[in-house]
Amino acid sequence: MHNTNKPGQIGGSSKLRRLRLLLFLAGLQPLLSAGEKPELYSHSHKLQVFLLGPDYVTVSVPASVVCFGTCSKCTYQMSLEGGDAKGRENVLDFRLDRWAENVTATCTATDDITAANATATKRFQVLVGPANVSITGPDVTNASNSYTYTCHAHCRPSCTYAWRTDNGAWIGGYGNVVSVTPKKTTDHVALTCKATNNVSGMFVSATEKVTVARLNSGPSTRPEGTPAVLLLLLLLLAAFVASAAPVF
Repeated sequence: MHNTNKPGQIGGSSKLRRLRLLLFLAGLQPLLSAGEKPELYSHSHKLQVFLLGPDYVTVSVPASVVCFGTCSKCTYQMSLEGGDAKGRENVLDFRLDRWAENVTATCTATDDITAANATATKRFQVLVGPANVSITGPDVTNASNSYTYTCHAHCRPSCTYAWRTDNGAWIGGYGNVVSVTPKKTTDHVALTCKATNNVSGMFVSATEKVTVARLNSGPSTRPEGTPAVLLLLLLLLAAFVASAAPVF
């Protein structure tokens, strides 16, 4: 997509100072002799163009790039290869809706006085996510038993993972898989996974509420108590049969 805009001459002393500082830091501001009147632009110098923006962009996250030309009155033509964009004067706004390895922004500045022109490009690495973060694992557990949970996230180039239970501290170093042993004193555990993009630092978390079942400790429901119950029933049955037997 191409956008052509013709802004007026850069006005205001504050804008001139900012742009002069930018050019000075870039090594483009010419040295002045004592008593010489400073000029921001000189038509005797070769026109140069610069694109300022991030080194990477994330799918579905708005981004922008700014174009500067070393001319007093410029016409800017900007485009984005590999994505849609909207231009406003020397600024190009865009948001990617799909992943590509990289996209390239291009700016051509034309000096309205001399008709000289120059072009600059900037390539952006494209990141994804974290997106679609979720946790898989059992919804119901028994106290004191260990259970495994896995965190899933769509990331490019990659993500790191951290875990916590309830409102505890974040614990890293386990990757996207963790083992959890519920305590006997709780009825449920809130298990949270945080996925963080290794390049952008953006993160998204997901929480899974896990129910902790409590087993009845009475002898009738404990497996080890079953033989004793059967023996007691047999003794009662034998006593009943003996008392009911006829006497001769």
